[in-house]
Amino acid sequence: MTLSLTTLPGVGLETQSLRVRFGQNQTACITTGNTVDLSVKIPVLGQHDTEYIISQPGRIYQKLGFHIVETADRFAGALVKEVEFPLEQSAYEIYLNFLELTKDWNLYRVWNYVPYINEEAFDLENYRSFCKGRSLAFEAFYGEDFNVKMPAASAVGINDNKLVLYFIAGKETATNTENPEQVPAFHYPKQYGPRAPSFARGTVVYQDGKQVGYLSGTASIKSHESVTLRNISEQLHTTLDNMSLVFERMGLLHERLSYHGTMPDPAKYDRTFKVYIRHLEDVEYVRNLFSQSIFASEDDHILYLRSDICRSELDLEIEAIITER
Repeated sequence: MTLSLTTLPGVGLETQSLRVRFGQNQTACITTGNTVDLSVKIPVLGQHDTEYIISQPGRIYQKLGFHIVETADRFAGALVKEVEFPLEQSAYEIYLNFLELTKDWNLYRVWNYVPYINEEAFDLENYRSFCKGRSLAFEAFYGEDFNVKMPAASAVGINDNKLVLYFIAGKETATNTENPEQVPAFHYPKQYGPRAPSFARGTVVYQDGKQVGYLSGTASIKSHESVTLRNISEQLHTTLDNMSLVFERMGLLHERLSYHGTMPDPAKYDRTFKVYIRHLEDVEYVRNLFSQSIFASEDDHILYLRSDICRSELDLEIEAIITER
């Protein structure tokens, strides 16, 4: 089944789409007709297997290795790149091209699927090597104050030699937000790698007067430390708490500690979630508890995926897109 974002408005041109399909036999990106099709070799654990990043009148083309959908006010694209290890150089080159490609747009959200994320090459974990290359690219392109340019993002594992990056950007200025109970990822201490991760906890933008909130991949971390690691239930509750803290900063919650106030109201917002789970034995429990915890409705779109998480001790990560109706 298809997991869809709210269709973006537009007139005068044929509708063009960026579609991401999980659970595929191979990772690839092609353009077919009016659709950029990104196939991702990450197993699906639930009912939904597809999401649309954009569907709006515009044009499709390729540039710097990316398949692009450009409209009057949105700019989205996808890249699949076979990489060599360690990942630092590949990540650096990919991100330099990416930042050049998007320099005239405001970045809202970036998704990264990192090959064999917790394995090591030359004594450095692949995620940490990826973070080093990405950070160096941001600094090379924007200078020392590059932190202000970093949008919401996620990076989880894919068991493939291909790195996947897709994104959405736009003309409207966005506001990046942080979690008051977490150190910003870009200020993590050196114990987590030679360069800190490059993302904001969330990004919010107004589209036709309506709020759209992009929540980064969120896990069981307080300050900068992984916490509540005894079982998946504790990890999920801490993750949900972190999600609600960022939603509050985005202006999507007004009474965070009330019974129904921990998540944006499904009567007011279209809610899309992706839940990444490391261990198959946790799937049923996480699906049931997560659905209950967010007061899931029939209108919610929840995609469950089997993926390794950026820290080897973490078993769960959740991201979201919240769109005001």
